[in-house]
Amino acid sequence: MKSVYKKWILAAGLVSALSTGCKKIEELQQNPNASDQGSPKLILTGIEYDLYDNSWTSYSYPHRMAQSLVLNFDYYGNQAYNWGSGDLYYNTLRNVARLEVEADKLGSNAVTKSYKILAKFMRAWLYSRMSEQMGDVPLSDAMKAAEGTYYPKYDPQKEVFKQCLQWLEEANTELGAIISENPSTAVQGDVFFNGDVTKWRKAVNSLALRILISLSKKEADTDLKIKDKFNAIVSNPSKYPVMTGNGDNMSMTYNSSHLSNNFPIWPDDSKFYVNRNILGATWVNILTAQKDARIFKIASPATGIADDPLNPFARYKGAKTGDIQSDIQTQTNLGKYATINRDYWLKDANGVPCIQLGASETYFNIAEGINRGWTSGDAADNYKKGIETSTAFYGVTQTAAFWTQPEVTYKGNNADGLKQILTQKYAGFFQNSGWQAFFNQRRTGVPTFDIGPANENGGKIPVRWTYPQSEYTNNGVSVKAAVQGQFGGSDTRNDVMWILK
Repeated sequence: MKSVYKKWILAAGLVSALSTGCKKIEELQQNPNASDQGSPKLILTGIEYDLYDNSWTSYSYPHRMAQSLVLNFDYYGNQAYNWGSGDLYYNTLRNVARLEVEADKLGSNAVTKSYKILAKFMRAWLYSRMSEQMGDVPLSDAMKAAEGTYYPKYDPQKEVFKQCLQWLEEANTELGAIISENPSTAVQGDVFFNGDVTKWRKAVNSLALRILISLSKKEADTDLKIKDKFNAIVSNPSKYPVMTGNGDNMSMTYNSSHLSNNFPIWPDDSKFYVNRNILGATWVNILTAQKDARIFKIASPATGIADDPLNPFARYKGAKTGDIQSDIQTQTNLGKYATINRDYWLKDANGVPCIQLGASETYFNIAEGINRGWTSGDAADNYKKGIETSTAFYGVTQTAAFWTQPEVTYKGNNADGLKQILTQKYAGFFQNSGWQAFFNQRRTGVPTFDIGPANENGGKIPVRWTYPQSEYTNNGVSVKAAVQGQFGGSDTRNDVMWILK
């Protein structure tokens, strides 16, 4: 009986082996417990989390470099301006490509089209971000290994921005068609706008304005047609709707119900974060000089400075970014610097939404374009709306006296008026919009940044990031050609990229 049983087992095993041997290796490598189908809504959520700049991680590094915050103890970091390489987002871009593939599986409908349109926005966002950091980046040859392109060439920065603007132009037109057909169309998995494609259309055009303003030094380029494109958007709001209120903001909203999405520094029971991140003098001095009520909501006064009944702003002092951190720490211990207001930022696990692209910035971008003569319109009105929208975000109303101050009253479409616009845009970027405060200062020189003995970059503020070492290892010929073409073979944080020339 045992012999028969053994023979039966042997025969069954032989049949199994023969049938398995007919399978391709790809089939054998598949995990039968894992899905090989992607969900567009889950992919979109993942992409959006990759896009999002969390202003409260890594001790608010972008905002320290933009001098609105200062670390007072170098064990946790510094303001030395000796950073290294930039970020590559090709893994996220691969997910963007997968989003399109999986969306197609839903069939030909408005939702499928909307996912694919959002993919264009994502590409414009990610490629422009990489290029703003480093300069030329692979785009037209990128992610084409399946087609035999293993070492993608670098596209010139000009071509990168042209392509980004083209994607956004297409996205606006295509979203407009969908909204005309079915205004209630919504995509799932969207953490920024809860699937509202009308708000996405505003984000598309507001991003286009941000990119066009970032190219201000190239306004005379007849190929880019920056002025024409800017004017087309601003002068035709029905065709190119943009953000007009805080309800339109592209924001990461936190909540108390899911621990993974609590406000990033909640809870701060030890007050560790607050005590280590004091306010920067560059930002504080702007608000106190203009008697700006936002500072009362955003900041807590220095505990070691006495009240002045005649000046409620007297206790709001910031540390200079360039000062030695041991000196800053000593002054911090004496209570000489203002900190973030825990009662506002850390009132609960919901915290405060983190704006990625907002209406306030959009108003300032329009005001700047009018000031520069790119389009017609009322720069003073847009400038004022930019301030009002920012202050409303914090639940603040400026006093009548605030608006009549010579420093605040718009000085006209001239250099002084432009400086006012740029200064207020900078003030409104506090703890939001990632590196935009730094990028705008890099482009315009407004406001003036502190440079002191803590600077480890030869007394200079860097203007770019180097290419990652992985590019030299994996795509050496292409990256070396890119740095040769842009910077004569140099690849440092002080090399001046095309958009800044």
